[in-house]
Amino acid sequence: MKSRIAPSIILAGAFLSSVSAADFDFFGHLGGFYSKGLGVANGMHDYKDDKTKKADYAGVSAQIGVDAGFGDLHIGIAGWGAFPVYGSPQKIDSPSGDNYAQRMYTTDYADLSDLYIKYDSDIQIAVGRFDNDFLGSDWIVGHTQGVGAKWDTKYFGAWATWVNDATTFGYQPNRFGSELSRFNRYHSSFNRFNVGDRDLFAGGIDIDLDFLKINPFVHYWLGGDYGLDGVYVGNHPMLQAGSKFALEFGNDRAIKSITSLRFLWQNIIDVNKDDTTLLWLEEELRFKNMIKVGAGWYSVGGNNGLYTLNDRSRFYGWRYLSGAYDHYYFGRAQSSWYAFAGLESEEFNFDLLYADGDYKEFSAIIAWNIFQKDDLGFQIGGGYVSNGFQSKAYQQNNAVVFAKLSF
Repeated sequence: MKSRIAPSIILAGAFLSSVSAADFDFFGHLGGFYSKGLGVANGMHDYKDDKTKKADYAGVSAQIGVDAGFGDLHIGIAGWGAFPVYGSPQKIDSPSGDNYAQRMYTTDYADLSDLYIKYDSDIQIAVGRFDNDFLGSDWIVGHTQGVGAKWDTKYFGAWATWVNDATTFGYQPNRFGSELSRFNRYHSSFNRFNVGDRDLFAGGIDIDLDFLKINPFVHYWLGGDYGLDGVYVGNHPMLQAGSKFALEFGNDRAIKSITSLRFLWQNIIDVNKDDTTLLWLEEELRFKNMIKVGAGWYSVGGNNGLYTLNDRSRFYGWRYLSGAYDHYYFGRAQSSWYAFAGLESEEFNFDLLYADGDYKEFSAIIAWNIFQKDDLGFQIGGGYVSNGFQSKAYQQNNAVVFAKLSF
């Protein structure tokens, strides 16, 4: 008995010592989002009373997690949940009977967003479920389940990832309030992982020559539910490859010019006449790293639209406009130009955008940081999003408001 107790005491002591040496960082948010449909094209049929109603919804979203740091080694766990508070129409289709808020937030309510082990130094490696923003990819942004790794030096870097499953929880980079606007959990939660069926293998390199930045990448999907011109073509592998090129002149203390060109090629393997491309050009001027103005243009090939987990564009309309019409800016044969302006500061943020062409949008969104102390902050925001200045019958207009306590 004595020989068994002694090792147990030693292990317990070592465990308590390691816990006391750990750096615990709690993180998360609590917030709400409301969207009010104003236009004729925001209307949807309500199967509950057979009337047409403008689509409105409200919901709450929350995440809470903890990261335990042992030097460069981190272990983390977090949960993310959402609840649809109000939705109209109350019955958006006959079979399911869901209201509009339940479409946006689902009735799954909660998920394990993070469960990871991460090594964080010049080389970063994460395993499990984690926020993959550290990879720096333009197209794989959000929470992923799998493995991610990145190596960075002053002039050169490389990243690679295996994604078994992914979700954004509504989050879209460069768009205020997006992480509160909807909720979709991992497909594999409370289900089988389907390893090898639809996984994504991706990688890229980052070349930084100060004024010139080049970021080529390749994505290989083992399978997916792809459509071609609205027709389902079955489960096939898919290959994507491309690059971003950026020229940067000036500095953050005065005026900085960022000229970027993105190119992406996509091919669904063993499907004829599906190849498509994206060509995307943008110029942004930043004044004292606060005021921004710029313009851009993009064009998607005529055979198919793009399939991506996320993107770093500036458009609000696809996710913020309510109703039966879904305007995806990177859809098949979409070509549009846009102009934007904004303000970014510690207290106040503002986005203004106008797009015309095949994809149309006018949006004006503000986000005001009421207070911020270390990691604790409270933000309120809102604004107006529309599908451009079209005739009344085709107008989708939404007023949105949101609030978020983050920590």
